[in-house]
Amino acid sequence: MKILLIIVIVIFAFFALTMLIYWFNLDTKLVKLLEKPMMKHYDNIKRDRRI
Repeated sequence: MKILLIIVIVIFAFFALTMLIYWFNLDTKLVKLLEKPMMKHYDNIKRDRRI
């Protein structure tokens, strides 16, 4: 019975976490935070322009 209770609590916690991410749009905010360093890295990559 304790195992079933633990499983239910874990499922509920996972659901609550995903709803918080959805409600506050945290995935998009994280991508926006990472965009500037990623673009800086991308702009520094050497390019091979030969055809």
